[in-house]
Amino acid sequence: SKALNGSISNLENLKLVQIAFTKKCPLNCEHCYEGHELNKKDTLSLDDHKQILQKLHAAGISVIQYGGGEPMTHVDDLVELFESAPGKSDFYIYTSGFNCSRKNLERLKNAGLTGISIGIDHYLAEKHNAFRRNDKAFQWALDAAKNARDLNLVLTFTICATKEFCSEENLWNYLNFANEQGASFIQVLEPRAAGNYEYQDVYLNLEQLTTLETFFLQANADASKKHLPIVLYTGYHQRKKGCLGAGNGYLYIDTDGYISSCPFCRNMKTHILDKNHETAIHELKIDGCDLP
Repeated sequence: SKALNGSISNLENLKLVQIAFTKKCPLNCEHCYEGHELNKKDTLSLDDHKQILQKLHAAGISVIQYGGGEPMTHVDDLVELFESAPGKSDFYIYTSGFNCSRKNLERLKNAGLTGISIGIDHYLAEKHNAFRRNDKAFQWALDAAKNARDLNLVLTFTICATKEFCSEENLWNYLNFANEQGASFIQVLEPRAAGNYEYQDVYLNLEQLTTLETFFLQANADASKKHLPIVLYTGYHQRKKGCLGAGNGYLYIDTDGYISSCPFCRNMKTHILDKNHETAIHELKIDGCDLP
C-alpha cells in the first residue's frame, strides 16, 4: 500500500483503525451512532473481516478496535478472527458489557485480546439503565469490568457526557466510580448529532465544555489525583490541533465496510477492501471535521 512516490501511504500512516464488527445489538442506547443500522442484516462475513485484518496488518497498523452494534454477540467469530491475525496486533473491543462472561473474555484474551472499553454512561444504575434503555445494562457493565480486571485485560470506561450529565460533581463522581471498578482509563466523548441523536440539539455549550476541559486537565495533572484512572478526552485536543480521525490518526470502518472519518462524521468513502482506499483517505483529510 505504498504511495505512488514510494513514501509512507495514507493507510500506513494511521495509528489505529476502529471497525464496526456487527449491526446486531441487544440494546438501543439513547446516543447510539449506529442507531439507524441496528439489527439489520450484516453484510460483512467473517472472511471479509479476515481480509480487512490482513490488509490493515500489511500496512503496519497494530491497534485495531472492534465495536458495533455489540461485538460480543459474535464471540466465536471474534476468537477465530483474532486467531487468524497474520502477526501481533493489539485488539480492543468496545462493549456494553453484554455477554462478557469470564469464560468469553478468557477465550478472547487467549486469542489475542488486549483490553475492553465498556460503555457506561452514569455512575448511578438507574440513570445508566435509562440511557441504555435496558434494566440489566448496569449490572452487565459491572460484571464485565470485574471479569476484565480478574483477567488483567486493559479496562477503559467510555462515557457520553451529555448536557444533563456534564457537571463538575458528576464528572468527579464518575472518575471515582471508575477507579472503584478497577478501570485504568476513562474516555470522555461529547454527544454528536448522529445516529439516534441525529437532528437533535445535543452539543455541549461553552460553559459545559469549559467544565469538561477543566476536569480533564485537573484529573491528569493534579498530583493528588494520580491514583485515579487516566482521562482521555479527544475533543480537547481536537479543538486545538484539528481532527484526530479523518485519516490523520485513525479512521472508522462502518458495519458495511465503508471508510469514514470517525463514528460520528459519516462522510462515507470507498469500501476498505477496494483498491482506491488511498484516494479515499486523502479525501477524508481534506474534508476535515465538523466538530463545532
